[in-house]
Amino acid sequence: MLKATATIEDYLGAVYRLREAPEVPLPLSQLQEHFSFSRVSVHEMVQKLAQHALISYHPYRGVTLTDAGESIAAALVRRHRLWERFLTDMLHLPWDEAHEIAEELEHAAPEVVTEGLAGLLGDPGSCPHGGPIPPSASRITGAQLCSLAPGKLYAVIRVFPEQPEVLHQLGALNIGLHTQLQVLLQTEDETVVSLPDQRVVNLPVSVSATIWALPAEELL
Repeated sequence: MLKATATIEDYLGAVYRLREAPEVPLPLSQLQEHFSFSRVSVHEMVQKLAQHALISYHPYRGVTLTDAGESIAAALVRRHRLWERFLTDMLHLPWDEAHEIAEELEHAAPEVVTEGLAGLLGDPGSCPHGGPIPPSASRITGAQLCSLAPGKLYAVIRVFPEQPEVLHQLGALNIGLHTQLQVLLQTEDETVVSLPDQRVVNLPVSVSATIWALPAEELL
């Protein structure tokens, strides 16, 4: 089998994170957008991974992970999200810094360290941003904040995709998991919300589209 380099792990991990469901092909355009790589570069890597039976290529539809690719990707995401929990819960780092540091650590830690970390943390089920830690495979519930009707109170259940600049902005606004937001106005460009401390904040759609929320009463 092809040696799982950091680049290969990154590709497999991206498919795992971005896909709608394991059986639904992920369009190559989403990989291209995720990595900011050229179409040719992404296609070449996809061909390489398919040749080594780590992904299955479905013409005109995208890619799915094989069992071997799934195993590598799930292990990578598990390491990443456990490190995020350690860095935020134990070292009290901001969640955007934890995300960036975990991107380095996810390629380095052997399984014995990963499982020791899980035990130390009490086997958490999700990362600080609400992403499930494998082997948990729960899908995103709720809806993007930018799509929710004004006038209601919502609670944040996940931030996805996890973009460091967005995480930093949300951290500065003191918006995290379980934060309750009242949507005041939706426009084509922004979502206007009221925070628990009565601040009114205008969130660009590029930010509110990464915030997944449920009606607050559903979490009571």
